[in-house]
This record gives sequence, C-alpha cells and structure tokens, in this order.
Amino acid sequence: MSAACGGYGEFSDEQELPQRLKQLSPRTVIIDIEPLVAYWDSTQDTLDRGITHVLDLVAAIPSVAVVCFATNSARRPSAQPRSTEVHVVYLASAHKPVQIKPYLSFPRPGVVIGDQLLTDGLLAKRLGYAFQHYRAPLTGAPIGPQLLYGLGRLARRPIFGSGRHPG
Repeated sequence: MSAACGGYGEFSDEQELPQRLKQLSPRTVIIDIEPLVAYWDSTQDTLDRGITHVLDLVAAIPSVAVVCFATNSARRPSAQPRSTEVHVVYLASAHKPVQIKPYLSFPRPGVVIGDQLLTDGLLAKRLGYAFQHYRAPLTGAPIGPQLLYGLGRLARRPIFGSGRHPG
C-alpha cells in the first residue's frame, strides 16, 4: 500500500517503524509524541531523549524529507529538534485532527504515526496520508487516552474500511 493511498497499518513494536517507512517511502512523516516518543507522564529528559531516538530512526529513511512531531498537549522539548538529514518541525497544542494548515506545505506522500484513530488517524485521513497505528500497551495510561482508544476502535472501519493493510 502506497503512502499516497492513505492506507491503514498497525504495529506495536517501535523496531518495526523503519521497515514500515521504507515500504511506504513517504516524503513527510508526522509523529504523535505520546506514547511512541515519550509516555504521557514522563520527564522532560525522557521527552528529549525520545525525540532524538525516533528522529534518528526516521531520518535514516532515504525518502523522508520532513519529520513533524505533533502533540495535542502543550509539552515541548528543551530545544528545537534538529537533523542534518531532514527538516524537523515540532508542533505543541497541535489541535489534531481539526487544525491541518501547519501540515499543508509538507511534501507528499506522507504518513501519520500515532496511537489514536480519532486524532492521529483522522489527521492522516484529512491530509490524504497513510496512517500507521501504534498499538502501545495502555497499562498506566491516563483515562483520556484509554477512552479515546476505545472509541477509536469503534471508528476504525468507518474511517479506514474493513481491509487491513500491512504497511
């Protein structure tokens, strides 16, 4: 499934991420912060290290030109993330999926990686991007993400259809 087709895929191990991105060949990768980069209630240092780690994984993919970290929380890194390989954007209080203007100038095709169908998945759908659903363990997750996850499970088929796409 090409990233331009706006397909759906699931993964639960972050080590799968580079291979999935190589298969999709996106020019833009939008990554939700919690919980792939840093867990919801983690420290500033954990956030900063998580951004560096995930950025290193994604920037190594030859097709990628833009990496955008986007979170609906007000959480921000200590310093603007940088890479010599790709253009990096960090959006706090991103208002996903309602606000799409910050993403419209990014090169296509693209992929959104996140844990919530009703925010990250709908953002991907609105942008015409693929969605890679990070199925993180919800143990210890705040009640809001748990509820949103449950509602998202009900919405997956209406949003992305009944077929499951591996990439």
